[in-house]
Amino acid sequence: MLDIKNNYSLANITTLKIGGSAKKFVAVENLDELIEAIKFARDNNLEFLVVGGGSNLLISDSGVNKLIIQNKFSGIQQEGNILKVKSGTILKDLINYSIQLGLSGLQNLSGIPGTVGGAVYGNAGAYGQTISEHLIQITAFNGNNEENFTRDECSFDYRYSEFKKNHYTILEISFELEPSTEELLSTQSQEILEKRLVKYPTGIKCPGSFFKNIVASTLPQEIAEKLKDKIVYGKLPAGSLLESVGAKGATLGDIEIAPYHANLFINKGRGTAEDFYKLAKKYAELVKEKFGITLEPEVQLINLPKI
Repeated sequence: MLDIKNNYSLANITTLKIGGSAKKFVAVENLDELIEAIKFARDNNLEFLVVGGGSNLLISDSGVNKLIIQNKFSGIQQEGNILKVKSGTILKDLINYSIQLGLSGLQNLSGIPGTVGGAVYGNAGAYGQTISEHLIQITAFNGNNEENFTRDECSFDYRYSEFKKNHYTILEISFELEPSTEELLSTQSQEILEKRLVKYPTGIKCPGSFFKNIVASTLPQEIAEKLKDKIVYGKLPAGSLLESVGAKGATLGDIEIAPYHANLFINKGRGTAEDFYKLAKKYAELVKEKFGITLEPEVQLINLPKI
């Protein structure tokens, strides 16, 4: 039996600790509950949104007239170098498990919050590695049946997957990883965690980097040449552009852009989605004016207009 809650504050489940209420909310622990929740939404003419760990979300202060389904459907099964992972599994748990097995391919993602399903949905990546690189199959629910997709059928691109378009619900992901050693992978993971802790101190209330970096090959040649020293892993960091228009340390209400990183928006206590949105929009417009580059949010905007 689903435990569906009414008018549930979504600030409870987001890493930003911001968000109005959902008309209906339910946390699901297994496949049957997840599918039951989706069918409940359909039978009651409710739109639904599946969320994971609550990172990468900016939800409006007015909330959403939807059923929000928090996916806690977790578990990992090993078959040699292949790991089959339920979508609600915490990404950190998968990375640690793969390291313990001496399987390489996910260690650079250490420190990224949220679930595996959420990471696959947005093709999360860090330090030159993306979660889709070693992915071989996805099982998803299309509203009526389960379907399997190969990696090539998922249209993975920078912070994009086919699931952003078809809105199917990711159920299980299979990864084929490469043999290594636990010692080497642990060292690599720890180095990355130490770098991330500088940017994301323990307890920080933020959704992750707000704007997407810009793929260097899409830049006008003049701008690419002018900013070539800032390009890393084939991307121009959005933070560099935001810094150049004075974003570092800017505030609005209880929302602050980190004084040490211009693409990191922090809730200092009682921040609102409205202030967050206004601050982000202001500096995106300044970047557009100065460079002619349109910044796109990496974070999902829920019941908010496009920036």
